[in-house]
Amino acid sequence: MKRIALGGIIHETHTFAPDRTALADFERQSLHEGEALIHHLQGTPTVAGGALDGLVQAGYQVVPLLYAAAMPSGKVTVDAYSVLTSELLRRLRAALPVDGVLLTLHGAMVSESQDDCEGHLLSQVRELVGPGCPIVSTLDMHANVSPAMVSQANVLVAFDQNPHLDTYERGLEAAAILHRMLEEGLRPSAALARPPLLLSALTTWTEQPPLRPMHERAQVMEQDPRVVNVSILGGFAYADTPYSGVSTVVTTTGDAAMAQQLADELTHIAWNNREAGQYSGLPVGEAMRRAMSAPRGPVVLADVGDNIGGGSPGDGTVLLQALLEVRAPDAVVILTDPLAVAQAYQAGTGSHVAMHVGGKVDSFHGAPVWLNGIVERLTDGHYTIEGRDHFAQLYGREAHMGRCAVVRSGGVRVLLNERKTPPGDLAQLRSQGIFPEAQHIIVVKSAVAFRGAYGPIAAEVYEVNTPGLCTADLRRFSYHKVPRPVVPLDEDATL
Repeated sequence: MKRIALGGIIHETHTFAPDRTALADFERQSLHEGEALIHHLQGTPTVAGGALDGLVQAGYQVVPLLYAAAMPSGKVTVDAYSVLTSELLRRLRAALPVDGVLLTLHGAMVSESQDDCEGHLLSQVRELVGPGCPIVSTLDMHANVSPAMVSQANVLVAFDQNPHLDTYERGLEAAAILHRMLEEGLRPSAALARPPLLLSALTTWTEQPPLRPMHERAQVMEQDPRVVNVSILGGFAYADTPYSGVSTVVTTTGDAAMAQQLADELTHIAWNNREAGQYSGLPVGEAMRRAMSAPRGPVVLADVGDNIGGGSPGDGTVLLQALLEVRAPDAVVILTDPLAVAQAYQAGTGSHVAMHVGGKVDSFHGAPVWLNGIVERLTDGHYTIEGRDHFAQLYGREAHMGRCAVVRSGGVRVLLNERKTPPGDLAQLRSQGIFPEAQHIIVVKSAVAFRGAYGPIAAEVYEVNTPGLCTADLRRFSYHKVPRPVVPLDEDATL
């Protein structure tokens, strides 16, 4: 029975964020070693679960290495990166020889000492297993793809959807490609192409340009039996690296020229749709006007600048302040604020509280807001994810917000939690006694990922151009490593 090593390290790194991502952050979210990897991930609707199922169905013996994932945040510490990679490589070295390697990576992880963590890791894996051993890796569609990633892995398979609702399928696809290499003699050739284009998180929704026309063309390309995989990467513009931005990776059945031609064609489609990548959302005042005048709800307001899934702190106050000022009816905002939670717990359920909430982590997301209200509910913050929350694809079905407090001020409910939690599932509100369908206005701290859960129930959705670490205006950041000129930072950028 052929033996396939399986493992992965996943982190989307916001290099402009002031915090650091430590080993404890991976341990808190998802860290499984050896047989625990199989126990926790097999049968789950995750990318690793898909890869596991695909390998087992193909009759392979899975050799589990290490799987680690942490919430998007600042640079990974030297210690955390060293410990995780060293353990994955130690387990791989002990397992040798293996017939293949399947890794589940993100593609936009940056440590304090390494701009291209995935390229660095893949290079070390390649050195261990040798040039003849197949390596296939999955990637998030927000990956910043480097030449080293393409050269060291035989095939890269990126998610096609944002929200990332196809992760399990991409895991299956990666396993199927590895099977073709081992059993059918497939010898793939891959090509990378990159337009000078950065996209904010807001414009990486795959149902809209500039990415949608690229995917439409990619679907046609993949009907050609000579094409193994077409991966379209929107990139993660909040990482200042030499590889940040939109890219395409096309893999063929050995035809390098064809792979490069198709990758270049997709690059031209991205460039021709670059204007769509400049959308920044509605001003706060206009969003409030539309939400308040909407005949029915829920009206979902996406707090783009405080996008938790992109690495922001989740304590932005701009939309909360606006809702309080207009005396919004039946409105909900979620804020991460451990200090305010503690104050609510000290007061107790049914008590009146007056305190500052939010705006405490940094100066990017609005000032603390004075909240006068009643503590309606206190909970431990645990809930089970109901739907296909794409963050559950990485971290699991059980979510833990830390202790939570629901405080009502007039018609505005503020759900305070201790741990930032992306708004990817309706169970987050239901677990706190708040029924999403009954609300008139719901603020979600997200740019795109919320759509999987909130899109089906929303009467209207408005993306709001709020300040913060995930602002849609990329010109607010001081880039030093991104190749220039590039859109939207430079007017003289050309393809």
